Amino acid sequence: MKEAEWKLVDLREQVRQALLAAEYGEAVSVRQAWPREDSEGLIITYQEYDNHSTDCSVVDFVEYQVDLWAYDRETVRRLAQAVNRALLNIGLKRTYMGPEQEETSLYERKTMRFGRNVDKRWMRATDL
Repeated sequence: MKEAEWKLVDLREQVRQALLAAEYGEAVSVRQAWPREDSEGLIITYQEYDNHSTDCSVVDFVEYQVDLWAYDRETVRRLAQAVNRALLNIGLKRTYMGPEQEETSLYERKTMRFGRNVDKRWMRATDL
């Protein structure tokens, strides 16, 4: 087995950096933990959602879920635009975008997923 065949794809740091660098227009916390209280401010959470092998031994599929937490739907929609732009810019493709929904007494939430095949030899996105 060649080295590239046993490598794991992990783009969490690239996703985190892209989310941190995005322009939201107001203060946003980027983290992996969901809000525990209704007063934590605007939050973007991210986590690895899927990571599996493909039929090509040097290509894996990886997908990340991003949840947007805000106090109103208009803000959630603005955050979604910025997140979409940030993750498309690092080569991921949007694979899912759910509806805005009331999550807690104060928070509205929107779930988005971004994924791509990754060539493990160079850790680059590919359409293979």
